[in-house]
Amino acid sequence: MRNYTAFAHRIIGVIVGVFIIIIGLTGSVLVFDKQVNPILHLATHQVIPQGEKISLQTAASIIYQQYPEAKLEWITIPTQITEPYHLLIKSKDNVKTDIYLNPYSGEVLGIYLKDSPLLKIINQLHTHLLAGKIGSLLVGLCGVLLLILSITGVMLWNGWKKFSVGWKIRWQAKAKILQYDLHKVGGVVAAIFLVLIAASGSFMVFHKPLENFSYLMTGTTKIEKPVSPISTNVISLTLDDFLETALDVLPEGKPTVLYPPKDEKSTVRVRFKLPQEISPEGKSFVYLNQYQGNILRVEKFFETSSFEQIKPWVDALHTGSYGGLIMLSFYMLVGIISAGLSITGFVIWWGISRNKPKKKPA
Repeated sequence: MRNYTAFAHRIIGVIVGVFIIIIGLTGSVLVFDKQVNPILHLATHQVIPQGEKISLQTAASIIYQQYPEAKLEWITIPTQITEPYHLLIKSKDNVKTDIYLNPYSGEVLGIYLKDSPLLKIINQLHTHLLAGKIGSLLVGLCGVLLLILSITGVMLWNGWKKFSVGWKIRWQAKAKILQYDLHKVGGVVAAIFLVLIAASGSFMVFHKPLENFSYLMTGTTKIEKPVSPISTNVISLTLDDFLETALDVLPEGKPTVLYPPKDEKSTVRVRFKLPQEISPEGKSFVYLNQYQGNILRVEKFFETSSFEQIKPWVDALHTGSYGGLIMLSFYMLVGIISAGLSITGFVIWWGISRNKPKKKPA
C-alpha cells in the first residue's frame, strides 16, 4: 500500500508541480496585498477620531469635485471610529481607483489604482493561469490534486513510526538528504493548511456547478436579484437617506458598504453584517428602489440557502482571514512552502529516477 501511495504522490507532484509553484507564490502575493498590506499602512487605513463624521453624501461629493466624470462603485461605512471611508470609483475608460478619506475632516488620505497592471497579471495567474476558462478549470484540478498530494504526503511521513525522526532536519548532510528532510518537515507543517487551501480553492473554481447541483438536490431555484422599475417620478434622495431606510428594516445589523445603482435598472444596495456572521463585511443585503427609495427586498444571511452560507467559510479558509495578522502571515508562508515542496519533490523524484538500475537487454 505504501508503495502505491508513494508512486501516486510522486507522479501527481511531477505533473502539477510547476502549476503549484505559480499558484502558491501568486497566492502569497495576493494575501499580502489585500490582507496584510493595509495593516502595514495605518496612515491610510486608520484615523484619529475628531468630532462628528461627515455624511456619506458629503464624502462622495468631495470625491466628485476631484473626479467629476467618475462613477462611484461603492463606499464603505466605518464600523469602528478609527476607520476611514473607503470609496471605489470608476472612470469613463473603466479604470478603477481606491480612495481613502478621513471621515471627520474630509481629507483624502490615499489614492491608489484598484489593481496595478502587475497585480492584475498576478491575480490572473493565480485564478486562471492567464488561460481564461480553461486555465480556471486547470487551477481547480490542481486544487484537487494538491489535496491528494497533501493527504498522501502525510500518509508517507516517517514521523508516524518515530515522532522525533519525522521532525529531524540533517543540516550537515549531503544535498539530497537535506532536500528530503526539508521536504518531509515542510510538508507536514503545511499539510493541514494546504488541505484547507486546496479544498476551498477547488470549491471556488467549481462553485457554479456545485451551486446548481445543490439547488437540484434541494428542489429549489436561485432567487433573482430585484431591479428598480424605471420611473419618471424620481425623488431626490442622498446616500444617507438610503442608508437610514435600510437601517430601519435591519436594525440588528451593522451597515458596512453602500452600493449606488450601476445603471437605470439596478438597485441601491446596503450591505450589513449580522451578529455571528464570519464575513468581515457581512453577507446580508437590503435592496432599495433607486427612484423612490422604497425597500425591494431584505436578504438576511442566515435565511439564505445552505450553499450560500458555506461560501463565507470557504473564503475565510482560502485567504486566512479568520485568524488575524498571524494567520495571514502563516498563509503567506504556506504559499511559499508549497512552491518549495514542489521544487524539492521534483529534485527527489529526479534523483530516484536517475539512480534506478537500468534493465539489461535480454
